[in-house]
Amino acid sequence: MDFLRLYMISMISIIFGCILAEILSETNLIRLLEIKTSRIAKFGIHPSLTTIPALYLVNPRVAHAKASVLLKKGLIEPVDLYIAILASNLSLRVMYVYRYYLPVLLPLLGIVTLYFIGLRILFDFFLVFVVLMIGRRRYKDVRVIYNNNRINLDFSGKAFKNGLMKGLKTSLNFALKFTPLFLLVVLMLKSGISDMISPTLSPLLEKLGLDPLGITYLTTTIFSPTAAYGILKVMLSYNYPMQKILGCMFLGNGLFVLLSESWVRILPFYSGIYPKKVALRLLFLQVGLPSLYNILLAILLLKL
Repeated sequence: MDFLRLYMISMISIIFGCILAEILSETNLIRLLEIKTSRIAKFGIHPSLTTIPALYLVNPRVAHAKASVLLKKGLIEPVDLYIAILASNLSLRVMYVYRYYLPVLLPLLGIVTLYFIGLRILFDFFLVFVVLMIGRRRYKDVRVIYNNNRINLDFSGKAFKNGLMKGLKTSLNFALKFTPLFLLVVLMLKSGISDMISPTLSPLLEKLGLDPLGITYLTTTIFSPTAAYGILKVMLSYNYPMQKILGCMFLGNGLFVLLSESWVRILPFYSGIYPKKVALRLLFLQVGLPSLYNILLAILLLKL
């Protein structure tokens, strides 16, 4: 794993997200988007967070940058953030579909990809339904004013300069929290912790009926899902049953998020932008619930 490259990509992404979020605010584009999406509030999202699902379609980190500012200002409570972010997972899935699944997995795996997308979206729909029901009860007495007044957009150099400076300031604060935790993760990986995972998992995977090829796929996908795609193609060429391939895909996805992405990418990012308690609870909701679904569904598919 190229840690320097990963660090640089993470920092560039958050700098871009913070600057874009501040420019959207300074130019009043975010206010325009809020008015256009304000009616979403009646479905169960806090009125100040109705833009989050739309921003997730563009760049989730922009959505988090905006949400963290509202949280720091005391305009929303943590539970409002959790509801909005979980309700945005369907938007995130749509982004994955048009950016990754259709252009990459569909040509590689064909109809297997469509089943994979369908089963993932099924969980996202269920999660959105549950959190929006909670949100509707929470906000049933909140009065939402649908403002149809014209928004004065400001595309002046001053607005862009203010957005740039505020975005860079937010990015610096993020880096001061993100960098130490990221270095700790790198130290743990360099110490050989990743080399201990595969031998530990192999006996458990064998009990699920996986052969060496399936185990190779899963141990590879924990650290690099992209590198493991080719193994799925080999499994297809060997006429593996579809449910076994899907089981491997869901199990691999769950293990990757739980054992790798959660503490290499997600936890450092959340810790850099949110208070510690909020970051940990959001990590549980965004990592724990999907991973549990993926792993349980994989076990069911592999045991069919």
